[in-house]
Amino acid sequence: MEQTRMFPKEKLHVLNNSFMGPAHVIGVFAGIYYLMPKNFQWQFWVFVLVMFASRAIGITVGYHRYFTHRSFKCGKVMQALLAMFGNGAIEGPVISWVADHVRHHENTDKEGDPYNAARGFWHSHIGWILFKDPDRKEDYSAANHLREDPFTWALVNFQRKYYYALAISLDAVLPMVIAWFLWGNPLAGLIASFIATVLAWHATFCINSLAHWKHWGSTQPYSRENTSQDSWIVSLFTFGEGYHNYHHKFQRDYRNGPLWYNFDPSKWIIFWLSNLGLAWDLVRVPDWKIEAARDAVREMGYRS
Repeated sequence: MEQTRMFPKEKLHVLNNSFMGPAHVIGVFAGIYYLMPKNFQWQFWVFVLVMFASRAIGITVGYHRYFTHRSFKCGKVMQALLAMFGNGAIEGPVISWVADHVRHHENTDKEGDPYNAARGFWHSHIGWILFKDPDRKEDYSAANHLREDPFTWALVNFQRKYYYALAISLDAVLPMVIAWFLWGNPLAGLIASFIATVLAWHATFCINSLAHWKHWGSTQPYSRENTSQDSWIVSLFTFGEGYHNYHHKFQRDYRNGPLWYNFDPSKWIIFWLSNLGLAWDLVRVPDWKIEAARDAVREMGYRS
């Protein structure tokens, strides 16, 4: 009898593996190289952090809280900037990212959840990207709410059409030009971009995996309906996305960490944008609803 392999060859996502594999090799070994005392350059690592931050914000504030959950409103220029910053993270076009995430919320921990935590940490972290699911089809209907704004719909379709050209421009050409201009080393700019991209990937992946797994410091104070966890640890490197239990309970709130001391830079950015008149109609769940959710969990015998 022919032995069935865990990951049949025909399920391998060739395109994703062809890029993500070399990107990880470059990112890891280049990171080690530039961390060595004789090779250390402060401007290189500042550049890495700036690119990481821009890409992370493009995903958390843009792809996630704006395009997916419509947690606030903003103008055309801001929408375009958020889409471009998110494009730089190379996590797919807005429309596909949004469709996957909507399905994640609709089917959390069940079939139909693209990064179903019930299938294991590896699958929810990166396996769902590296291997094709034969039952998963290219269907963007879950992102139909983007049609409500004609400009948004035109923007996401433009970005989808030119996604790869934009990725090359934002992740290769632009970093090389900036690095050449700042310290005369365009190759270092490209390498820094690889490191920033790999870091941004795993920050996002940890939300899908680690924020759905019980670990030290994680809690479920708002809901026990699924595996989502509030984790201050995860929030530290995901711009506040670690308060995932709250987010699953109150998806549209522009805050993931509702308490004043919760480390949630994404909510501070959105709040700051609103004070500048660049964002408005921020969705904020009333305190009484939040407390009611906590009380319901406490009644189950859980202590947050």
